[in-house]
Amino acid sequence: MKIALILATAKNDPLIKREPFMPLSLPLLAAAAPMHEYIFINMLDGKNVNFDEKYDLVGISSRATAEKTAFKIADEFKKRNIPVVMGGPQISSNPYQAKEHAVSVVIGEGEELWPILLKDFQNKKLKDFYVSSPKKFNAKKHSVFQINSYLDLKKVPIAKREIYKKHYSYNTVFAARGCSIGCDFCSVPELFGTKLRTRPIADVVSEIKTFKGYYYLLDDNVFGRSGSYDYYLSLYEEILKLKSIKYWTGQGNLEAAGNKEGRQVIKKAAEAGLVYAAIGMESINPKVLKKSGVLKKNGVKNEKDVIAVMKENISFIQEQGIIVTGWFTMGYEEDTIETFYQTLEFCLETNVIPVINALEALSGTRLYDRLLKEKRISNKKAINIIHPYLKDEEVFKALKEINKKGYSFPNIMRRTGFYFSKFKKGKTLGFKDTSGVIHKTMFSFFLEQNIKKGLISYTNAESFFN
Repeated sequence: MKIALILATAKNDPLIKREPFMPLSLPLLAAAAPMHEYIFINMLDGKNVNFDEKYDLVGISSRATAEKTAFKIADEFKKRNIPVVMGGPQISSNPYQAKEHAVSVVIGEGEELWPILLKDFQNKKLKDFYVSSPKKFNAKKHSVFQINSYLDLKKVPIAKREIYKKHYSYNTVFAARGCSIGCDFCSVPELFGTKLRTRPIADVVSEIKTFKGYYYLLDDNVFGRSGSYDYYLSLYEEILKLKSIKYWTGQGNLEAAGNKEGRQVIKKAAEAGLVYAAIGMESINPKVLKKSGVLKKNGVKNEKDVIAVMKENISFIQEQGIIVTGWFTMGYEEDTIETFYQTLEFCLETNVIPVINALEALSGTRLYDRLLKEKRISNKKAINIIHPYLKDEEVFKALKEINKKGYSFPNIMRRTGFYFSKFKKGKTLGFKDTSGVIHKTMFSFFLEQNIKKGLISYTNAESFFN
């Protein structure tokens, strides 16, 4: 069959034509059923959808901000009698509404479901829902096919990356899925489960071996946590055995930095080429950290020690020659406008690159369910949370001021100099020669420039839920 796979994007998403990471989900689907002809349309690349093209089937996945766009695309194909299936994290959290626009909806991980769905489609036995989850799905009298477990990651195929016609700055790969932390604003545990599942290390390393430039390890926490430290330590040791160590990036939290075993993983990750980590710190407000379930992932055991412990853990990561961005979500009931500015000062003091955003309640999360019961969810606001006293215009004004100060040229240069001093110490692989130090210093400077552009685009658009 000729199948279009579309990554839907809101028309004013600030990452359009700026997204450096290769999207991995759709190439994984293509690899799961490789006998078909696939046309990839990544709207983040600025590509438009040609609705007059003839396809046997269209598959649509969307970013959280592009759900409405995805529905519009599906409706346009429906007018042309071309069947559409929808899936992905956002669709999985809102399947019944998605079904109004598609002939079938995939909920959960798609690699195992996709070949089954395509076979059913060809045999004219397509179900309304295809589900991969140990939780029984309420089909509400619709037809359903369900796999009652999460995917065994030994079965993950090698993604068909070659189908993309564009060169991305970062290749992508993942080693694990699942998260046991349980932040109330996060949908990962619902989608991938609360138990960490890991791929065979040999499979992960064999993919990395084929990469020519930077890559991004997509795991939710590349530092691991209790129970997974041995896995990540072994992974990075195997990466170190490759003939050439490539620089890579990932995301994580501060928990491992407060743990003896975790610190060994962080050191080994740096030796294996980790140059930059996006750290989900979320808040510096102890009440918010406790309420949202984030306290432990910052490596904090006592609410009274929050700031001191966070600073110590941040410093340890930076000392390994790893650039750190701090990702914060402001907008809980306990937050005030002052919280935004206090968070910026925390970042300036610790030399953390600040990424401060307004809190959004995503469907499928505990936060969304709680606020929905409290009648505090709105689809008519730039921010979908109705805050007791914070107004949207106040929040966006604060964000604009924060970004202006946080990314002023003097502050960018000061942080670049700070990381240069860490690289010079030569503690980790890649820093021992002059070229490595210069390379990483330039990486730090241009990283800040790119983040700055994205944040300014976001605050200027104020809302791109489209």
